[in-house]
Amino acid sequence: MDLRTLRESLGKTQGEVARIAEMTQPQLSRVERRRDHLLSTVRRYAAALGGEVQVIVRVDGRQVILRDI
Repeated sequence: MDLRTLRESLGKTQGEVARIAEMTQPQLSRVERRRDHLLSTVRRYAAALGGEVQVIVRVDGRQVILRDI
């Protein structure tokens, strides 16, 4: 699921999320269109939706949640 679809599935507008994330609606629109995101931007976006981001690495059948990145 991409960021726009996530936002829409939660019934939020770009304006609502932008306001909470302390960015403008055009900035948020650009974030949603990008395919290469900074982790800090995705965290900020997720927090504005009331969520959080976890980074999971899967190697050789193991799954590890990274911390402090």
